[in-house]
Amino acid sequence: MKRSVLGIVLLIVGFGVLGAQTTAAGQGGAGAPISSAVLADMPQVLDRMLENHYMPSVQVGMGSFTYSDTQIPTPFSRWFEDELRLALARTAKMKLFDKQVAAAMDPAIRAQYAEFFGKDRADSILYGKYTLESAGVLVTMSLTDLATGGLIAESRYLVPAGAVPVGVSVKPTLATLQTAAALSMLVPGAQSQGAPASDFLLSLATDRGIGAVYRDGEKLVLYVTSNKDAYLKLYHIDVNGVAQLIWPNRFGGSGKIRAGEALTFPGKGDKFQFALGRPYGTEYIKAVASTTPFATMEADFSDLGGSAPAAITRGLSVISTDAPRAEALAVYEILP
Repeated sequence: MKRSVLGIVLLIVGFGVLGAQTTAAGQGGAGAPISSAVLADMPQVLDRMLENHYMPSVQVGMGSFTYSDTQIPTPFSRWFEDELRLALARTAKMKLFDKQVAAAMDPAIRAQYAEFFGKDRADSILYGKYTLESAGVLVTMSLTDLATGGLIAESRYLVPAGAVPVGVSVKPTLATLQTAAALSMLVPGAQSQGAPASDFLLSLATDRGIGAVYRDGEKLVLYVTSNKDAYLKLYHIDVNGVAQLIWPNRFGGSGKIRAGEALTFPGKGDKFQFALGRPYGTEYIKAVASTTPFATMEADFSDLGGSAPAAITRGLSVISTDAPRAEALAVYEILP
């Protein structure tokens, strides 16, 4: 059965009820179909990234590409990633690894999910960021060794303005930037993911990594880790800024996470999945953990009312006012 959860469709199963620097120019025309590579020289650019590497070839996992330093994706992210996949099929030195390993970029998640990422694993991950320039879109591609976390190579690639299909936006909207900023730090004194290290760390990533882009019908999986035993809440915020509590929920979830636990959401035993769909645009997952119980528990999959930051904050009071808390935010884009 299906139940709409804003931009997420809840699929309920089994219930009767609901280093090197290179610069190159891309080629191609606007609006080219995704089955035909627009960036014709990309295979050679990718191979040059391994010119000084000790291994003759590597298995590459696809990471995410986000705008500038925002860690926020746009439709350009997925268009460029699709072009990279086409190019990787024609390289001599890189072979595309078919598992989603982008979440392994987070050291905490890589450590806790070592068994998953260690089987038939990719050697490296390709990811990056991009900015809008007068001549086109300047993409910085980074290739990182997954075993050591060291940078293998970095390449700057200019996608000419005429090569980007009409309707594929490059910059995130002002509303998206403002929402991400408002959601990033909701709990006074809480440790935020990516901030300087403290004694309470919470990590959150999608199966496609930070700043992921999904297409209609693709499924969302979240990876969460904590270095302390804690109580945990996960919230979903849709393209219109409406927030809902999605974990724990009526179908499963204790609302707790153990120190060092690799929590996958939905888990293997859960009777639901999250398929992404309309409305298209940018969405957010907010994770908040506390070492003592939360004072209130909202109804799951129900609109919380008001602005998302204010609605979520209402549910984050805890029994002990000095209880350590940590928070993390994942941002992703849904496309047709």
